[in-house]
Amino acid sequence: MGENAIALSDDELVQKVSNGTGATAAALSNLIYLDDGALRLNLPGIKLGKNNADRTRTIAAIFTIVRSFGLDEDDTSVELVREEAQRLKCYDSANFSSQLKALQGFVIKGTGNYRRIQAKGPGITDFPGLVAKLTGES
Repeated sequence: MGENAIALSDDELVQKVSNGTGATAAALSNLIYLDDGALRLNLPGIKLGKNNADRTRTIAAIFTIVRSFGLDEDDTSVELVREEAQRLKCYDSANFSSQLKALQGFVIKGTGNYRRIQAKGPGITDFPGLVAKLTGES
């Protein structure tokens, strides 16, 4: 497990995020899971948006909100988003930074490999709808 490893169980993480955001625990359980302490999305990349830019922003939004509410983190490393985008085959190295800049309801802080994403009001408010849409509950 790496330095960003999550010590909670899947159920504990889902419950905390559900309590904090209003997204249903059942939908969250279908969307996220932990793989040896690493947060992962349960959906194939193609289901996360109509193109790689959308998919990358979806990963960023989910990771940032889940880590914020589930782990009480102020912000999330852009590198964690990059790793998951690569794993889900939707990573576009040439456009990754600009794709994230267009993320609505979030703020990108820092520079280079130390950039972090922080959720703001709209990103948090929209989260339950995003989860429902991705898991087919809407």
